This record gives sequence, C-alpha cells and structure tokens, in this order.
Amino acid sequence: MSFIALIVRCINEPYVEEFVNYYIKQGIDKIYILDDNSNKEIYDNVINNSKVTIIFDKIIQDYHTQFLSCKKLYKQIKDMFEWIIVVDMDEYITTKKNINNTIKHELETTFKDCMCIKIPWVMMSCNSIVKNPDSLLKTNVYRWNHDNKHINTKTTANKFRCRYNEIEVKCIFKPKYFNDIFMHHPLEPNCSNTIIVESIQNTRQILDPFYRNLREKDITEGYLLCYHYRIVSVENCLNKIKQSCIYTNYKLEDLLSNDYPEIIDETMKMK
Repeated sequence: MSFIALIVRCINEPYVEEFVNYYIKQGIDKIYILDDNSNKEIYDNVINNSKVTIIFDKIIQDYHTQFLSCKKLYKQIKDMFEWIIVVDMDEYITTKKNINNTIKHELETTFKDCMCIKIPWVMMSCNSIVKNPDSLLKTNVYRWNHDNKHINTKTTANKFRCRYNEIEVKCIFKPKYFNDIFMHHPLEPNCSNTIIVESIQNTRQILDPFYRNLREKDITEGYLLCYHYRIVSVENCLNKIKQSCIYTNYKLEDLLSNDYPEIIDETMKMK
C-alpha cells in the first residue's frame, strides 16, 4: 500500500506543472488528474511523470454531477493508499507551524492517529494583476487579512461572501474509514469513533465543510493550511467564466469583488 494519493479535477488550468511539482515535493506518491476536455498541451511537462495519471474524459457540465467522476475514481483507488487528498488545482495545502516539514511528515507524526484532517482555506488575492503570471506561487503573494470582515457589497452571490465566521476546508483522510467523498470532506464513516480533527491545533471536530473563526493567529500557528488561489488574475477570471460550469453565471466584477490584497504572505513562494 502506498502512503498518499491526490485527486484533482482540471479544466485548462494554467499551472499544472507547478501544482504537480509542489505536491510531489510534499511527499505525495500519486496524483490523479481528472481532465475535463482541456487543451492537451497543458500536460506536456507532466504526462510522462510516473507519479501522475491523467484520466481524459469530458465531464458533464454541472458541478454536482461533475463530482461523480471523483467519487467513481475514489472507490477504485481507496484501498491502494493510506491517505487521500481531494483538492482543486487552485488549492495548495502546506505546512506552517513546522514549516520545514512536508505534508507527508506531518501525517506520519502530528496526525498519525487521526482519520480525517479538516484544513481551512487561506484566501489569496491577485492584487489586480491583468495577465496570468509565469509562476503562481512566486508571484501571487497577497491575501486576505483574516482578522477583518469582508462584507461584499458588490454581489449577493454566496460564493463571494464574507468568511469571517466560517470558512471552507479541504481534507486529508484515511480512506479505509470512509466509504465515499464529496467536495470538501469524505462521507459515510464506517466506524463508530471516527477521529476527525482540525489542522490548526489538532483538536476534535465534527464532519462538516467548515472551520469556524479563522484568524491571523491561527494562520501563524496552524500545522496545515490550504492556500486558495481563486483569484489569480483578470485573465484567469475571464477564462473561468468562459470555461467552467462553476463560474459561467458570474461576471468579472463578481470574481474581482473577492480580491482583497491586504497582507503579503510569502509562505508558498518560499516552498
């Protein structure tokens, strides 16, 4: 049995190579990319990597139906790995408290007795960059100040709401304890005492998609964080609206209304 697998969906993402290189460096053994009819050139530098499997399939353009492909793949591979990560290609899970550790090392030590780790988003910003940068992690170093409220007066869309009281998580979990998965966390725990923790202080949690009251102190002291690059550039926002079923009903102003470049954070740049 291998240690860690990662499942990610991709629709013409511009930073496939950077994403793959980062997670392999963090100790991930296998990356499964579920491709949704992308331009195949985006895989030129990873397609021959033995740690990458690309599943080419035009997925139905509805987000919930789309995730059925992830669920199907999960059930095919769940018995092959001790841990599984399910993220999007704009989400980078990283160590912070023990910053020189890899994800793999934290799983082998800090979280070895856990079954599921809930890792809160840290919302990154593009600071109004017009074009996609050559390197996402080296260039996009601005983010929200999570001590502030971000009341969005430009759109009523829930996707771009304030996250002061609760923010989404992504999970790393042991698949032998969960029969299924969904967008933000695994489903159907199959034991009576499922040990679910959050990644900031490693305390017990319920199995839901949120971390409550994320603050700057938590970002400084947390074991694991998920840096979320939703807003990469104006160019990237326009491409999302054009290509992704998740964003097709939004306008550029909606996406940019979530751009709060309040703090410089070079955590991912240094990784």
